[in-house]
Amino acid sequence: MISMPRVNRILQHRSYEEFSDKNKQAEAERVYCRHGSDHGLAVARIAYIYLLEKYIEDRGSLSEAGTNNANIRLEESYGVGKESIYAAGILHDIGRWVEYESQEDHALAGARLARPILRDCGFTDAEIERIVIGISEHRLHPDKTSSILGQALALADDWARDCKSCPSKAACYKYTKAMEDILI
Repeated sequence: MISMPRVNRILQHRSYEEFSDKNKQAEAERVYCRHGSDHGLAVARIAYIYLLEKYIEDRGSLSEAGTNNANIRLEESYGVGKESIYAAGILHDIGRWVEYESQEDHALAGARLARPILRDCGFTDAEIERIVIGISEHRLHPDKTSSILGQALALADDWARDCKSCPSKAACYKYTKAMEDILI
């Protein structure tokens, strides 16, 4: 198990807590999927699994060069390690409340709001840049992203939804029957 102290600092960061609370308040009457910390953590986990499986598919194994350290392999191949993937997943919807208030795209607002949180939590400038790009791209079609992290977040954001048992699926603009299938 790899400890993720910087991700734990995000979850305890006063701005993360404030923005999460603002999201909760803004979505109190929302009948569709909500964007709380449970959704962020689900997206983080699924994005990480997706990138691990992509690495295996691309390279054939996680154990090349005699090491089983998946985090090192992901960082070397894709420029993002486990903490960066989890940070991006947890923070990807942090700007939803901004979209409700001003109609600014929440992906762009979230990228802006994430920067100081990531800096406070000890991420390097290079890590912050990759995470922020991923967050800003998470609403794009996966084929339209410029980063592997943006692609992973875009896919995981849909895959993290429990559409099959959602009472609002008939009215949901995002729902398709295919979203009921388990993918990964």
